[in-house]
Amino acid sequence: AKWDQSSSRRKPHASNLARPAMAALASASAVSLGALPRASALSRQQRRAVPARGRRVVTRAAVETAEKDPLEDLKVGAAKLVISLLPNEGGLRWVGGLLPSKFKSTFDGLVTSYKKQMLLALNGDEERAGRALTSIFKDMLTAYSGQIIGTPFEFPSHHLAIREPFDYYQMANAYIGSLIEFDRSILRYPERWSKVQAQLAAGDNVIMLGNHQSEGDAAFIPLLTEVSHPGLGEQVTYVAGDRVVTDLLCKPFSMGKNLLCVHSKKHMDDDPSLKSAKMKQNLNTVKEMQRLLKKGGLLIWIAPAGGRDRRAPDGTITPDNWDPAAVEMMRKLGTKKGAAKTHYYPLAMATYDIMPPPATKEKSIGEERVVNFTGAGLSLGEEIDVDPATGEWAKGLGEDADMADALTKYVLAKVVDEYRAIEACNVPGGGSVALPEGAIRPTRPPSVPVF
Repeated sequence: AKWDQSSSRRKPHASNLARPAMAALASASAVSLGALPRASALSRQQRRAVPARGRRVVTRAAVETAEKDPLEDLKVGAAKLVISLLPNEGGLRWVGGLLPSKFKSTFDGLVTSYKKQMLLALNGDEERAGRALTSIFKDMLTAYSGQIIGTPFEFPSHHLAIREPFDYYQMANAYIGSLIEFDRSILRYPERWSKVQAQLAAGDNVIMLGNHQSEGDAAFIPLLTEVSHPGLGEQVTYVAGDRVVTDLLCKPFSMGKNLLCVHSKKHMDDDPSLKSAKMKQNLNTVKEMQRLLKKGGLLIWIAPAGGRDRRAPDGTITPDNWDPAAVEMMRKLGTKKGAAKTHYYPLAMATYDIMPPPATKEKSIGEERVVNFTGAGLSLGEEIDVDPATGEWAKGLGEDADMADALTKYVLAKVVDEYRAIEACNVPGGGSVALPEGAIRPTRPPSVPVF
């Protein structure tokens, strides 16, 4: 947006405020995979987050009425009993063969890939690797059974993590955490993470603007900060796009995270008959975000690129370019009159090779899954002043400068700098990784089981 120079605190020019906030939100993306925290009764908010049966819901493919099968609970219970009795890898593959046809080969390939990486993680111990695989995947299949046999879960605009009767959050921590090589991982600037905790405790909001590399990215803040900054990972709310709330293999992991759900611009026109319903939900999400920012104590993670980074032909990885509209929307919402004080941080994630994305960007749901046992890294940059009157990024800009673009490029450059300092930890099969300045080695947390 251009800025009106008539006041000392340059305000957005009125002609540039017409772009809907929901369009910007739809260009951003988040992830949905994610500590063995306390078990507690579902809060009133959590109960509201689970849609009532018979509610008219929006999906990528249809708007439909979900009616509960009177025998559903019995069928799901029977399926969970069978899964609990599975003895080994063979049993997992047998049940995987009962998945919908488009997911059968994907699941079977994932079992093969995960078993191979557990063998690496456990020094070739076949018995322990098999035990790890069976335990982790039985929990996953238990979660999938409710989606396949039961009424599929539909995400509201604001979803709160479901922790019981099944702990989806812990399921994700076990699955992703077992793939992290903690003695090669990096958590940079722990004092900045402590500052974030203090700001949240004071009732302020924090917005982390970051790159996005793997399907499991929502698990890494919880896993890498669980010991050094207890509870922080459970506070994060992720801005989540279509894929993470609709893909069958991804959906149960998303259920264990706090989400603000949007329909991305990439999928807005997939079914023209649903476009108006999707836009309405996006608008509801923006309104919910405004309410939460006004309340205070909100920690948001958003990926303004709208998708995952991709490896270049030469093998290098660089955080993808961001959509200025997404960054500008977050700036406006966090600085809007009535919102609690909001702090902005650039966050770099080096997580690509733990769950590498497809080489090319796909619209279809049900991508191939491959995993690796390797290190992961997080680097939190210095807090950024987003006020164009005082921010470092706005100094020296002309009257006609595109301020939203300037802020976006400034924050992204900070993320790239932080990423370069930690990227070496995420190379599968790599050797020892020295700690960069200001970094610590994250401790393997209690939420990651030992087999």
